[in-house]
Amino acid sequence: MVRVVIEHKIKSRRYVDKAVDLIRQIREEAMKQHGFITGETLTNMDDPKNMLVISTWENRKAWDTWDTSKKRIELKPMINKLLSEPYSVRVFEYYRVQRGRVSSIV
Repeated sequence: MVRVVIEHKIKSRRYVDKAVDLIRQIREEAMKQHGFITGETLTNMDDPKNMLVISTWENRKAWDTWDTSKKRIELKPMINKLLSEPYSVRVFEYYRVQRGRVSSIV
């Protein structure tokens, strides 16, 4: 299982509601994809223009398939127009310690 963390920095407060609507639209499409488990959107309490979208996927391949899909590529420019800088994407996986070393949980 992997978690994908996407950070959005919205241009101004007047675009926040529109960004949330687009993020919901993108999530609705992601929910149709094989391997999607769950997703959530968080707003920075000190700066509502700073948002995190966290999604959980069965594996990296499922995320990569969605990330490069035609539908996601079509939606990216819509959210990019509202951002002050390009969004960042980070992919994390769970880990466990085995005999003093870290290994991925598959």
